[in-house]
Amino acid sequence: MLLCMSVERIRNWYWSLGKFDSVVALLIVAISALLIFRTPEVTYFKGIYFSETLQYTLVALVGFIAVLILRPPTINSFGLPKISWMSGFFIVIAIGIAIFDMSYGYDIKQPLRVKIAGVITLLSIGLAEEMINRVLIFGALQRFGTKFAAIISSVIFGLMHINVYLPEWSAWDAYWHVMMAAGFGFLACAIFIATRSYWVVVIFHALSDWTIVFDKKNTFTGDDYSPGILEGLRWGVENFAIEYGLLGLVLLYVLRGRWPKWVIRVAIKWKLVEQAEKIKS
Repeated sequence: MLLCMSVERIRNWYWSLGKFDSVVALLIVAISALLIFRTPEVTYFKGIYFSETLQYTLVALVGFIAVLILRPPTINSFGLPKISWMSGFFIVIAIGIAIFDMSYGYDIKQPLRVKIAGVITLLSIGLAEEMINRVLIFGALQRFGTKFAAIISSVIFGLMHINVYLPEWSAWDAYWHVMMAAGFGFLACAIFIATRSYWVVVIFHALSDWTIVFDKKNTFTGDDYSPGILEGLRWGVENFAIEYGLLGLVLLYVLRGRWPKWVIRVAIKWKLVEQAEKIKS
């Protein structure tokens, strides 16, 4: 009884917060979840990834508990994906990107048990990061508008990847990774909004991270190159746009009903709509 009262009190407290305070509260939850990666490894067998899987599973659990407490509207995303031509279109795009990302990685020499463990680890990454960033943060901020929720959740998702570079620090590497991850956040938000499914973005996320486990051997050898300030900043912007960000922003734009005119003409030609007025300009 006391536990139920405490949960209700926390929920009411959060939903009474304004924009800034809500973002700060969710940042605290995200940072708390990231602290799990600072704990010592439980055990490690070469190529088995047990500790990584356990850590990401615990992060997913922290996020899920927060979702149960706050009950954002995205709590309904644990069901089957929304079935529509729009969600189908976004799923096809997600499949294409995932196949493209997977084509950069492989490790055929690994034994089957290691490959299975690697796939489980990739799924745990998707479960954890999508639970925190899409279901929790995006969902809990959606009351301030979808655009605001998509921007903040994607920025936080990008910043969370600074954790990869701690305690050792590489400022440029961290910046480039953060920019790429933020771009991925926008793309994942678009797919999440279109399909209304946590599971779709989890699988998409896991497959997009394929090279984390199944990475090709880098045969390039050469001196390290330190870019200038302007060049380094430009590379970060390029990482954001080329990897995922530009496509994510375009898809979010499409979701708002602002279709390019050429898309409307194609839709009419293929008889996907009866008249142009059925698609908002």
